[in-house]
Amino acid sequence: MAGPLNAKVILERCSKHKKSFGNRIEQREGDWVSTWAFPIDEQKGKREGFDANIVIGSLKPVDGYPGCPYCGSTGTFLCGCQKVSCDGGIANHRGFAEIVCPWCDQPSGRLQYVESIEVSGKGY
Repeated sequence: MAGPLNAKVILERCSKHKKSFGNRIEQREGDWVSTWAFPIDEQKGKREGFDANIVIGSLKPVDGYPGCPYCGSTGTFLCGCQKVSCDGGIANHRGFAEIVCPWCDQPSGRLQYVESIEVSGKGY
């Protein structure tokens, strides 16, 4: 019998359109997976506490994850400012990409996708 479902929503921004959205994630066998995304007003997302959820571990999309509601990208990256964004469809997940963070407007440098991510509400 499976244990209780551990699901959260994290607040992200689209790298292309700089609009906020909620990324519903759930824990499966110790890893986190993105299952659904929806547009949300940033202030409402903060009131709901989506900016304060903490996630430690890998974060990958499941088959059928619709991706960012604005650009359709399923890639996620964490900036040095500790905020999460979609990759705007810029990166191929086998290589590198130059991305400007839609939260702090700083270049991410040479972004490489990693298997582990730690996301918290710091700086929101």
